[in-house]
Amino acid sequence: MKTKVVYIFHSLILVGFLSCKKAFNPNLTTRATNYLAVDGAIISGDSTFITLSRTTTLSDTTQKKVELKAVLSIEDDQGKLYGFAEKGKGVYTLGVTNFSASRQYRLDIKTSDGKIYQSDFVPMKVTPPIDSIYFKENSDKTLLFYVNAHDGTNSTRYYRWDYKETWSYVPLYQAFYQYKNGQIVPIQPNTPDYINICYRTGLSNQIFVGSSSKLAQDVISNQLLGGLIGGESEKIGHAYVMQLKQYALTQAGFEYYQNLKSNTEQLGSIFDAQPSIIKGNIHCVTSPSDVVMGFISVSTTTTRQFNLHANDIPVRVTDNTGTIEWKQYEYYSSYYYAPPDVDHCKFNTITTTPYSTFAARFTKIFARGDSVLISRDAYIQNDAPAANFLEPDRAIATGYIYYYAPKNCVDCRLKGGTNIKPSYFPAQAY
Repeated sequence: MKTKVVYIFHSLILVGFLSCKKAFNPNLTTRATNYLAVDGAIISGDSTFITLSRTTTLSDTTQKKVELKAVLSIEDDQGKLYGFAEKGKGVYTLGVTNFSASRQYRLDIKTSDGKIYQSDFVPMKVTPPIDSIYFKENSDKTLLFYVNAHDGTNSTRYYRWDYKETWSYVPLYQAFYQYKNGQIVPIQPNTPDYINICYRTGLSNQIFVGSSSKLAQDVISNQLLGGLIGGESEKIGHAYVMQLKQYALTQAGFEYYQNLKSNTEQLGSIFDAQPSIIKGNIHCVTSPSDVVMGFISVSTTTTRQFNLHANDIPVRVTDNTGTIEWKQYEYYSSYYYAPPDVDHCKFNTITTTPYSTFAARFTKIFARGDSVLISRDAYIQNDAPAANFLEPDRAIATGYIYYYAPKNCVDCRLKGGTNIKPSYFPAQAY
């Protein structure tokens, strides 16, 4: 009886608790927003790119609100100005300019509403070279990348890095022929028609900073660059290139990026430091109470490229398409990422028999533009004429089986990359 009473009592408490719950509708629009955000650094010896945008609320459907028709210039501590050109989408550029290490510089901005913004004057820092880049295999079968650097003059101490990554990938099928200008012709490698290998490029989306301020020597050793590329990723299926840039920072610049990193990447529980507005070194002169997001640094940059081929990687992905019945054919691509819908990508065939209807049948299939030729096999065909309508210059008495598949299973460009090989990419891309 006592057990039953306790059960009823607990049930009543639970019902009462549930009945008191109310939907939580957070007020996301009361906080002021529309702050100017300045992204970029002043680069000596190379082009400078500055992007201007406005902050938005969480409920705003606009992902990025760019700032247009602003006037930007770099000013040195002697009053010399270097003007920017507007390139669109909030991007402003200054061509290759060499700044003096004996001068200090700031960024001047005048927005279309007449407000004037200026950064603090900061010294121009000379960035030392990158010593090396390497990778390690993590315990969970991922790759992590690291960088080493040093400054023999012990004058840098604070560093920042970002990178561009490019990798090659292939479609599910390798195509050896194409239907072009009414004829079937072989696909030649290293031409715009070669759709068997493509290249995709991305930018690092994390903040990487390091400091040697607590060391006797200005040495950066085993600095983690992130990476975390798993064995299932197409990035390491064939060839991967990292183009790393290194920037020298002031102490204030390092602290700004450290705080920004903490706010954007390292918050995971209520016991972590809570997000806050991070003050940079840019201020609104005409309205001092306005919040401005961003930090302007001035430095040279150094770069280093790291090439990685799949054959050099201990992490290897399993071939998830190993059970597909048509894998045995020569036009199947090994290490395709990610596995396609098998039924969707299964190839089809068309034969030249009977030849009298072949032209109409063939044209009907490829006129839609959603199928692409892969390969062909020859066989003896009794009704083949002396000249093939697809290859009129060739007298044949041979029939063909043509293999074709959906376009997105054959043309690598449809996955978002380009089939034009970048000049910096290694020769062995597949």
